Amino acid sequence: MLIGTSVRENGIYACTLNSDTGELSETKPVGDAPRPSFLALHPTRPIVYAVTTEAETPSGGVRAFRFSADSEQLLPIGLQPTGDHGATHLAVTPDATSLIVVHYSGGSTTRLPLSTEGTIEPRAALVAHQGSSLHASRQSEPHAHGIAIDSSGQFACVADLGTDEVIVYRLPRNDLPDNDLPSSDLKRLSAWKAQPGAGPRHLAFHPNEKWLYSINELDSTMSVLEFNGPEGKLTELQTLSTLPDGFEGENSTAEVVVHPNGKFLYGSNRGHDSTALFAIASETGRLTLVETTPTGGQHPRFIGLDPTGQFLIVANRDSNNLVSFRVDAQTGRLDPTGYETIVPKPVCVVFPRR
Repeated sequence: MLIGTSVRENGIYACTLNSDTGELSETKPVGDAPRPSFLALHPTRPIVYAVTTEAETPSGGVRAFRFSADSEQLLPIGLQPTGDHGATHLAVTPDATSLIVVHYSGGSTTRLPLSTEGTIEPRAALVAHQGSSLHASRQSEPHAHGIAIDSSGQFACVADLGTDEVIVYRLPRNDLPDNDLPSSDLKRLSAWKAQPGAGPRHLAFHPNEKWLYSINELDSTMSVLEFNGPEGKLTELQTLSTLPDGFEGENSTAEVVVHPNGKFLYGSNRGHDSTALFAIASETGRLTLVETTPTGGQHPRFIGLDPTGQFLIVANRDSNNLVSFRVDAQTGRLDPTGYETIVPKPVCVVFPRR
């Protein structure tokens, strides 16, 4: 697996996960990129994309790498500026025609086309977000933070922490007539408004795509949103805390992930330093908090499931470690495997195809 970090040089690392035991190997640097926090994979090719901080441009950048399974090295194949400051999160469309990037500092969403070979082409569209919200220091302006794209590739949902919104954009499609949506456009269709001061951060679709889950950083909550695909509209069904009753310390949330079986949802708490497990009601998508499990480190910036759904990996940024947990297939509960590995300032983990 590949690990994005906030290290300034040679910031992409690799390690292996033993699929039987959950053991994590020693990590090693495999890709030269400055602060390549979040990574995304091409859906069919061995290509990895990373948002980075680029010295040669005042705006954010995205680098592309070809992954060599034999050498476990990332070979650079391109760099494009994204057009705004603070490129933070990214996602590839299912048809691999576009890369969508959001900017925390600049508060915008960008689309960069991808070639048939998977290389990044110059920016085609940039939409600046507008607005502010309740929190004086964190919400005085837009701060786009996370993206989720539906499996049809028609919609990109973008969480904006600064404006307390999840914005739904319609994406260009090759099979749509040009006069319906020009290929260079991102069309804003609607926006769900969270509670003032909530701070939507990251998003995850349920496998049935009836529901979208928003983890809200500033008030430590999780929101269940009904997704109307034909109209590109979100409706709130439920919002609840990611923390156990009685906790009174400081906390913010970071990552949200839905188990492939659609029965469980996980969210990371930074401060409480735990993974919150929620059971998902099969008929409604509503959540019940089951338990919170210590992450074995400090500031869990990221949590993610391996492709089989058997193991959950936690990236504890401030304690510089990855920790693995076995997932109970019946209950979703997490059992520490006892394995961890050291990596500097981990932010993201992905599992490239071999």
